[in-house]
Amino acid sequence: MKNMGTSGKIPKIQEKRVHSVPCRAEIGWMFNQWDGDMDGKLSKTELRPLERGGNEPCVEEFIDMCDDMDVDGSISIDEWCDCFSFSDDLRHEPPCHKAKHGVDPHNVGVFLPRCDLEGFYKPEQCHDGHCWCVDRYGREFDQSRIQNTLPDCGQYASDLTEEDVAYLKARI
Repeated sequence: MKNMGTSGKIPKIQEKRVHSVPCRAEIGWMFNQWDGDMDGKLSKTELRPLERGGNEPCVEEFIDMCDDMDVDGSISIDEWCDCFSFSDDLRHEPPCHKAKHGVDPHNVGVFLPRCDLEGFYKPEQCHDGHCWCVDRYGREFDQSRIQNTLPDCGQYASDLTEEDVAYLKARI
């Protein structure tokens, strides 16, 4: 049930959120139910009622696992839909998605791969001052690993957006 807030007015419900990750109708509906402030993101506060009795630390772990497209401590509609997209059949979970959700992001020095919206590896990967080029299955291309600079994965048909460049430079 939506929170009416202090004004007593019922918040205006967004008709449809624009997102690019395939999402089952009931999963999208649930996102809208939990998004109390209608900002298009689910915060720890909004998800806290999911914890039984408030004694289980599940919400933080859930956010850590699902907050992977733009790591900001909240879950966007794309991240929410992506997080539930393979819950029915993990045998078909794409390799990057599986690798990323198979590690604890709190472990110091852990590598979190960059995935595309389909759950496959993005061509440019960086970790701990090193960058390299991979195919969509995460296999590193020979001679592509370099230190302290972004790799030129263009020879492997990769186009970087400005957002990708900024994200990767922050990881070098």
